[in-house]
Order: sequence, then C-alpha cells, then structure tokens
Amino acid sequence: MSISPVPPRVSHLPFFRFAFFRTLPELVLLMNGVESSAVGDVSFYRIITPFVEELKESGKFDHVQVTGHSLGGGLSIITGAQAKVPAVAISGPNARISGLSFDPPVRPESLDRYTFNIIPDRDLVPRFDDVANNFQNIRCNADFNDFIGCHDFTRALCEIAYTCGSANRPVVCACHQKYDYPMPSPLPGTTRTIDDACPPLEE
Repeated sequence: MSISPVPPRVSHLPFFRFAFFRTLPELVLLMNGVESSAVGDVSFYRIITPFVEELKESGKFDHVQVTGHSLGGGLSIITGAQAKVPAVAISGPNARISGLSFDPPVRPESLDRYTFNIIPDRDLVPRFDDVANNFQNIRCNADFNDFIGCHDFTRALCEIAYTCGSANRPVVCACHQKYDYPMPSPLPGTTRTIDDACPPLEE
C-alpha cells in the first residue's frame, strides 16, 4: 500500500483565497439586496449619520465625535466613516467587509482614518467582520468561561482606566467594589479613600 502525493490542484489554493476575498464584499452586497425591507427600518445609522452631519455643518461645535458600546459601537463606526468624524467604539461589531452593504457605502479608507475600536479579550461581538487599521485589544479579568462578562462596558472602562490611568479623574466605584481592580490611590493632598467616596454596592 502506497501513499499518493498531494494532488497538483492544491497549488491553486492561493488563487482561490485571492478570488474569495476579492469577491466577498460583492457577495455581502448581493445578500443585503435581497433582504426584506424591514431590515431598513432598524438601520439606525440612517438617522444617526444625517444628525451628525447636521451638527458638523451647523458651525456651532468645534468638534463632533461619536462613540458607543456594542451595537452602539457598531453604529458609531458606521456613522464615523460615513460622516467623516472621529468615532470610538467599545466592543463594537466591525464594518470592513459589510461596509458596501450600507447606504452610503462605508469604504475601508474611511474606516481606517476615522474609526477606533476597543476590543476586550474573549469578547465575541467585536470579532464580527474584519477590524479596520485602528483598534486596541484590552485584557478582560472576568472568569475564563464568562464571555458575557468580557462584553461588560463598565468592566472595559475599568480596564482602560487601570491600564492607562484616569488622568486625575475619579475612578468608577465598581472598578474596585465589583470587578476586583486594586483600590485607587487618593490624589495628592487628600486623605479621602474609595470607601469614603463610594457607597456600598447593593446586593
């Protein structure tokens, strides 16, 4: 009994991958075109993007930015790219592949220029679609099998404050009381502790 060599057609795999990734956005666009009209009724970006553009064009604000968590983060990514304003998402679903399905289409270059997604470890939601160029992975201190815990907005905010510092802003009480982050140090010249500042958590 002998082992046959790998068939020569396997050598065409790189071309297949190239063709697949080149046509995937078009497939997404085609699938979107046959969806029911009810999907458009829940496309909140159709409301948010014109609103942001109106704020931007009003001249009343020096800077307009959008941000959100989870679905709100995904909407901020879409609106930021469409309206060309800075957008920061926490645990937001991405839009690099699905971008052509939106109206107006979301282009990769706009995602790379205007959007930033914060992606907690083991959080499944920001793994939807491909990420743009600007993103930051952060740690999740939830139990290893607690995937919902890694999607928690407050936990992500605590991790950012713990890793990057709070810039002398007050730290969220739950960071220490609920999520087991170290007790923050009092500001210089003060003796007020987190126990003094934060009421006990309700059971």
